[in-house]
Amino acid sequence: MAEELNIVTPEGAETTAPSFHEKIGHMKYNVVVHFAEKGSQTVKDSLKRVILHEANAKNGTTNP
Repeated sequence: MAEELNIVTPEGAETTAPSFHEKIGHMKYNVVVHFAEKGSQTVKDSLKRVILHEANAKNGTTNP
């Protein structure tokens, strides 16, 4: 049975952005990677924030 992927692209979004597929349970997600052109946060800062958030969530703590 072929899985159907419903892709919704917001108006004005770049359609050539890098993406990958992730399957969680019985759902398959198309994850599109994008960053704000005028953003001040680097990729390193963003990944650090995500890692700290996940670590704190597993420990049951919050990051101020």
